[in-house]
Amino acid sequence: MPLYFAEEELQLFFNFLDRDALQRGPYSVIFNDNTIVGCGGIALNQPSKYTNELHVIMTWGMIDNKFHKNGFGKELLLFRIKQAKELYPEVKIALGTTQYTFPFFEKYGFKIVAYEKDHWAKGLDLYQMELS
Repeated sequence: MPLYFAEEELQLFFNFLDRDALQRGPYSVIFNDNTIVGCGGIALNQPSKYTNELHVIMTWGMIDNKFHKNGFGKELLLFRIKQAKELYPEVKIALGTTQYTFPFFEKYGFKIVAYEKDHWAKGLDLYQMELS
């Protein structure tokens, strides 16, 4: 289980992979020497509680804990930002993350636009962010 996800999210992730990943937008897997290191995608999303206009969201992005601090997260994020800008020019880019990872996204220009305590699970708060 990835470090910054709740156990109860595992079935949601499986459902996403089975049902939504290919229909919603591109979803990528990163390998290092034939080992899966991480994954993540993008999707065009309708206006929501946190972003009141059509927007691109980052979907189920994660890097295996053993590979943190090796540049894979940066590579995945920059790749998804590039994809979003190419596929959906002029559309806002947003994501939801936790208190553990929002500083990573801030380094790449994302700003916090909403906060919700225990949103993902008890002890995992939502930091809704948008790319400036």
